[in-house]
Amino acid sequence: MKDNAQKTGTLYLLAALIEIYRGNSVFLPETDPDLEKSLLLDVFSSAISFARLEESRRTLSDEIYRCSREGATVRDQVRLAATQSPDVLDAKMTAAAHLIKIMERGRFRLS
Repeated sequence: MKDNAQKTGTLYLLAALIEIYRGNSVFLPETDPDLEKSLLLDVFSSAISFARLEESRRTLSDEIYRCSREGATVRDQVRLAATQSPDVLDAKMTAAAHLIKIMERGRFRLS
């Protein structure tokens, strides 16, 4: 039961990140800081492969470093989204969607 709740929370945070990167406001419940840090590290590291510009990959690399050393939260992403380039935001959004697809493998199909 706990695993199912954690999976649901993780999926919610990934969907929330997509909306944040699109510029929308989202309700953010209190979640485990370690879960957020781990999730954001996964998103940032996946996003590097989706970034088109070298500068964007450097920005994401810096975020990985800061997140691993100092931690990060989804609320931090709300503030950062207002200042980051469209390429960085697009890469993060694509990475979050990719992680949802991996987690939900076999549960839904797109036509």
